[in-house]
Amino acid sequence: MVEQLGEIYLPLIGWTAIGFLLLRHVPEVFPKLIARSLFWLGVPLQVFGFTLRADLTGAIWLVPMVVSAFLSLSLLLTWWCSWRFRRSDRAPFLLSAVIGNTGFVGLAIAPYLVDQVGLSWVVLFSLTHNIIGSYGFGVAISSYYSQKTQPWHHHLKSVLLTPALWGFGLGLWFKLQQIQLNQPIHQALDLTVNGVTALALILVGIRFSEIKLSKHLQISGLAALCKVLLLPLVLGIILTLFGITDSRRLAVVLEAGMPTAIAGVILAEEYAFSTEIIVVSIALTSLGVLGSIPLWLWLFPAHV
Repeated sequence: MVEQLGEIYLPLIGWTAIGFLLLRHVPEVFPKLIARSLFWLGVPLQVFGFTLRADLTGAIWLVPMVVSAFLSLSLLLTWWCSWRFRRSDRAPFLLSAVIGNTGFVGLAIAPYLVDQVGLSWVVLFSLTHNIIGSYGFGVAISSYYSQKTQPWHHHLKSVLLTPALWGFGLGLWFKLQQIQLNQPIHQALDLTVNGVTALALILVGIRFSEIKLSKHLQISGLAALCKVLLLPLVLGIILTLFGITDSRRLAVVLEAGMPTAIAGVILAEEYAFSTEIIVVSIALTSLGVLGSIPLWLWLFPAHV
């Protein structure tokens, strides 16, 4: 297990280090260009490729319901935790505590811990979370806190026009029409997925080089505690009460407890609010998940 985690975190640390050490003095236009390129092009292509490869058979309706309910409950609990925060700190706190890295980290860890039934839930959880969470709830939070004076339909429009949602819709249409892409295009999509991850991590490294850690440690620490411990624990207890006690429960709890999503940094850049709390939360949760995974294996074993 330690070896697998090392393989996962090596590129995470490596690409972040490039941004932190080698690109820390680049002009401000450079990280903003990376963020906008990821938001409008890179992430939609990544979601499109992810949708094409996802197994959307079986009880696919149940996982989106679980994810949507979990995100709603998470947003409610974290909003209550943040009601005394300054307005400028609320959006990055909520994004840090609610939106997780269910793809790059979650999909890499889960195959070593759950069986095939649980793994299908991992894939569907990750896909649904990326669409409904990162670029649904995430865009709604970002739009609201960056433009509060706008009417509600303006924020709804921001969500509906999110490029990642269109990438998902296009991928779903391809699957429903059974359109097969040739191997070179699939390889190009795989390269895009890796490229998006690398650029996003470089962006995090650049932003991490600009912050004062102690200034945001308290808020980021609370967000990290919610993200890797409190919220997945609540979800695991709820699933147990509903009688889901097999590998599906472990799969969902693992995904719910993944580190803060890099998508939060992309959204912060796009909607022009501070990335500092999110970047610190990414660092804290990436370390915290190493300790939380053994806890979930003990509390919510795949076979009971």
